[in-house]
Amino acid sequence: MRFLLYVAILVVILPFVLTRPFFGLCVYYVVSLLQPKLLCWHGGFQDAMLVGVPLVIGAVAFGVKRIAVEPETDRKTGQIIGVREKLVRNQFFEPAWPIVLFVLLVAYISITRLFVPYPLSHTSYQLRGLCKVLLVVVLLTGLASDLRRFRILYIVVALATSFWAIKGGFKVILLGPHQVYGRTYDNNFFALVSVMTLPMIFYFSLSVRHGRWRPLLLFCAAMVCLGIIGSRSRAGFVAFAFVLLCMAWSSRYRLRTIFAVVVVATVAMSMSGSEIKERIDSIMAYREDLSASSRFYTWRVARDLLEESPLIGVGFNNFEMAKDRKLGVRKAAHNIYLQNAAELGQLGHPIWLAILLGTLISLYRFMRWSRRMPADMRWAYYWSRGLLLGLSAFCIHGMFHNEEYLELMFVIVGLNIALQATTRRELRHRRLYALAEEARKSSQPPKRQRRFKPSGPHGGLLSERPGRLRPLPIGRNLGGRSLGRLPRPPATPTTSPTPA
Repeated sequence: MRFLLYVAILVVILPFVLTRPFFGLCVYYVVSLLQPKLLCWHGGFQDAMLVGVPLVIGAVAFGVKRIAVEPETDRKTGQIIGVREKLVRNQFFEPAWPIVLFVLLVAYISITRLFVPYPLSHTSYQLRGLCKVLLVVVLLTGLASDLRRFRILYIVVALATSFWAIKGGFKVILLGPHQVYGRTYDNNFFALVSVMTLPMIFYFSLSVRHGRWRPLLLFCAAMVCLGIIGSRSRAGFVAFAFVLLCMAWSSRYRLRTIFAVVVVATVAMSMSGSEIKERIDSIMAYREDLSASSRFYTWRVARDLLEESPLIGVGFNNFEMAKDRKLGVRKAAHNIYLQNAAELGQLGHPIWLAILLGTLISLYRFMRWSRRMPADMRWAYYWSRGLLLGLSAFCIHGMFHNEEYLELMFVIVGLNIALQATTRRELRHRRLYALAEEARKSSQPPKRQRRFKPSGPHGGLLSERPGRLRPLPIGRNLGGRSLGRLPRPPATPTTSPTPA
């Protein structure tokens, strides 16, 4: 029943996915990152393909429209005299250097897999999945490159990915300390995606305008923290500690926040189960841990495979098969850098590394630059910092895990491109509006101020020179009444002096 309801909802919204590509993009990432099909107990259902095909068709056929601001100039002087707004169709994608690297990576993998001694059928499914992920990321840069759409997509990606961590945090509160797995039974993968979305949710809560949403988002971030602790992933703990310290360091009250983080971590450790404490103790004593020792051995195997085929490697996603042929054991390298270098070789590994490290540098430079923006554009700093810490968590966690082609990592790369394009467009609009306002003010004639003259030449109260009084106007209309002529004084009779 639950599965039939889910399929019915998807079928109903498919026309909107086709005609409203941005809505389809949000639905696609909910389907792909949250994976509601697992809640319906049908993990093999191809819901992402069902939504992705009309999404691509709609993006090409209809696209999205945005309001563009263009200046109006004077034909004689060429100066800006005003602005006009018009509805234009957005670009199919934003031109950026990561997209060029995407194309080079796919082309390199497609060519080199023909020259390795492993069957193509083993990696065809993974290659199609990688192409699908990169195609949607390229569409993302064009569909979400204005402020309103980017804000919506940012929080949709963050909440859809962290749904299982929020759900796991609730279970930890209700059922007590226990291990949380998320959508799969890989606790390392669950901890990785949860740590990557934690700073995205936290910094988005600081940028919201309405105060009633901030406590709700902060509560979701707290549930994500509980889910990460419940995952019992040692690599997740290391990345989680790094993200928390960076979030505390960027706070206005740095020392207080760091102290609060330490206190909360101490209380959480005292209330957690013994297994979590043992996992953290194994991080400190990694030389005595068998799992850590096996990973060190796997790293040496990855180095040996790279030395055997240094240029093109063993081929895309062929590390486990190459290790099985050499040692008779199928196991991942548990290190994204070594495994990717062993698979792509010295020619292809720099392309993948440039996508990752180049985006980190780009986000860091953009974050530093956006700190100097006006207060009403503070969102650019918060969102870029959330993306930067999320990608940094991927780099740290990847030293102990193997998810070098993680979809969320490529989504963050695409969000970085869209965020910078959105910020540049908003700054250009503000600059045009400011120039138009200055031109409007300068075109208006200056207002003449009334100059009040004194009624007479009197110098003031302290002047000793007598002032001349004006004669009283006779016959004029004063206050609506005519005074007329003043009457003459009566004549006094003249009497002659009487004789004595």
